[in-house]
Amino acid sequence: MKLKLKRSAMALAAFGLASGLASAQSSVTLYGVVDVAVERIKGATSLTRVSSGQQQGSRWGLRGTEDLGGGLKAVFLLESGFNADAGTLGQGGRLFGRQGYVGLAGGWGALRLGRQYSPMDDIAGVIGTKTYDVLSVVPIIGNGDYNRVDNAITYVSPTVAHTVFQLQYSLGEERASTNPSPDFGKQVSAHALYAQGPLTAGLSLMQVKDADGALAGQQGRDALLLVGAYDFGGFKLSAYYDVEDRAAEKLKVYGLAAAFKFGETTVSVGAAQAKNVTGSAALDDAKIFTLQASHSLSKRTAVYSHLTAVSNDGAAALGFNGPVAGGSSNGIQVGLRHRF
Repeated sequence: MKLKLKRSAMALAAFGLASGLASAQSSVTLYGVVDVAVERIKGATSLTRVSSGQQQGSRWGLRGTEDLGGGLKAVFLLESGFNADAGTLGQGGRLFGRQGYVGLAGGWGALRLGRQYSPMDDIAGVIGTKTYDVLSVVPIIGNGDYNRVDNAITYVSPTVAHTVFQLQYSLGEERASTNPSPDFGKQVSAHALYAQGPLTAGLSLMQVKDADGALAGQQGRDALLLVGAYDFGGFKLSAYYDVEDRAAEKLKVYGLAAAFKFGETTVSVGAAQAKNVTGSAALDDAKIFTLQASHSLSKRTAVYSHLTAVSNDGAAALGFNGPVAGGSSNGIQVGLRHRF
């Protein structure tokens, strides 16, 4: 009887150990952000409203890994965006509109399949991709129509000489070969992101085979984005340059931003010039000025305020709330962001 009990105890212990090892080899993490602001925007008219996701997009997500042995692991990420001001789904009502991919990773890097951020959007993130940031006010393709890409195949390299390389190809929207725009959404893009000590620098290229699914034929778009940032300690200086093919003229955006840190508070100012906004030969430039502040109440919670002002030339109409060509536009907001 004692022998049987001893064997049963050993079996239970072995089962518990095996279960613990299995749990250690795989993990799933629930995470999210809730971000809401009150803002006053002025374009054709003025409007006061409550808006979601102004410092960071409101979201919840699941990320996980499974150890497959030999240094290989399976990875996945499902991320759903939502509008915290109204409780509705973001990204046009998609369940996992922010990201949804599965892949394999190892010492050789990672290969991911599904809806993902574009390499150019990752580079734009060095400067900032919030609603009130310059690269969101100006409709650059890498942080606009192609900040997230459907049907994407992405390779991410391991870090080599402090640099991570990324290459992505998207099969575009699924359309029959007889469709007037069968190549709509197909794109290839890449980036190199260097980070060493106080210096961060990135370069990204994107080529979209057909950026307009309504017009017959291929309406191609090419883009290049170059960013750099240097952290001096309590002061960080950033610069960027974006150029894109658009109709008769090339869209160009370039600017500087400076961020000052005072304890738990960061204040930043920026100025930028956008040229050939409409792609016509008319006067269609714009100047953009930003002032931002963020104060951390804890590691997960912050209060913030953003102000962006846009001055448009005769044919340009950038800004907020239906800006008028040639007119000024601005927005100011105060918000609260919590991560979990």
